[in-house]
Amino acid sequence: MINTLSLPLFVTSSICLLMSFFFALLYYRLTFHHQEPVKYYFLFALSAFISSIFFGAFGVLVNAGENLFALSVSNRLTIIGAMFTLVTSLHFYLAFYKYKAPYLLKWCYVVCGIFSLLTAIPSPYFLDNAFYATSRYYTGLKYGLLFEIWGLWILVLGSYCIYILVRVFVRQRSRLEESGPILLLLLANTLWLITGIGDTLTGIEIIDLPPLTWLGSFVVTSTIAWVLVLHIDGLYKERRTLNNRLMYDHLTQALSRSFLEVKLNDAIFRIKNSDINRLVVCIFDVDNFKNINDNYGHSSGDVLLKNITQIVKKYLSPSDCIARLGGDEFVILFTSEHASLNADNIVERIRQEISSTIFVSKEHTFSTTCSFGIVNILPGIEVTEDPAHDILSIADEALYAAKFNGKNTMKTSTISSFTRF
Repeated sequence: MINTLSLPLFVTSSICLLMSFFFALLYYRLTFHHQEPVKYYFLFALSAFISSIFFGAFGVLVNAGENLFALSVSNRLTIIGAMFTLVTSLHFYLAFYKYKAPYLLKWCYVVCGIFSLLTAIPSPYFLDNAFYATSRYYTGLKYGLLFEIWGLWILVLGSYCIYILVRVFVRQRSRLEESGPILLLLLANTLWLITGIGDTLTGIEIIDLPPLTWLGSFVVTSTIAWVLVLHIDGLYKERRTLNNRLMYDHLTQALSRSFLEVKLNDAIFRIKNSDINRLVVCIFDVDNFKNINDNYGHSSGDVLLKNITQIVKKYLSPSDCIARLGGDEFVILFTSEHASLNADNIVERIRQEISSTIFVSKEHTFSTTCSFGIVNILPGIEVTEDPAHDILSIADEALYAAKFNGKNTMKTSTISSFTRF
């Protein structure tokens, strides 16, 4: 009959095994598909896998009864598993929080390896193949003096994990960085140390409690998993911020030049394949923008560019967009059928609103105008090597023609091929 005390051990063993596979897969995907430096994901996957062996062996140990073979194998696996769960957790903390202790860590693995060899060989000095009534809850193997040294080693490892986390916590607080997850890990590791000491005291018959060290170990494993989930969330936010920086101009929140090229090439491909019936590209800039910067300061120029962007956005449909080429030069891309058919009227309304608006920046008030160059692209165009560049060049020529005609106006042209290039 299965001892009820072993059921939580088998359950936690299964959970840790699933976490190990999950984070191993995450490590593979992030490392080889997204080139993310996440070695610590592999360390945690390894730690969770060792923990699953530790919990499973502990469950068998609790159920071993008078089966000396099962007791011997499971007891030795729990000892090795407990050591390497601790040392891989320590390795994880050092790697994840970038705390340097390379030589100490190597010696930790060496010492654990030596104790593992001692564990594997039956010996009255460490672990003998003989029954020992650990407590009224379960039976272990008879141990010797070297085993007590092993217990001290486990205590040192657990204490050093807490020491590292305390140092990292202090470092994060001094830098005003997020320290909540580290505090959570500190509490989990402290619980792990307390339950481990409690089980040691049970082994030397000072107190008689059911096995609880597995609980502290499982709390630590679950807490690390939660910290990595928060890290994944942070990676997502970081990439989203980076994408926004690549997609949008930081000042005006218009599309960036590089993303405009993506949108424009996609629109050209669609009109070539008759997915859309018309495409209109409009380049415009601010008339005498240098004078505004010189007379009112660059901050006033920035306010002007942001306000102009907001004015333009009011007249655009969701499928149309505005992008900043650089300086005071912008591009409007009309791809929706209604907007492209009425692009001249929409641009005229934009021109009128800009010219009639009084812009305010701190104590300065001023007005300005814009000039617009518009290109209508019709279906059946012959795509050149760089059609986006060619279209923008034609629109730029139309803009210069508008400037030549006295500014605060617009010039329109239509193309159906690039034979002129």
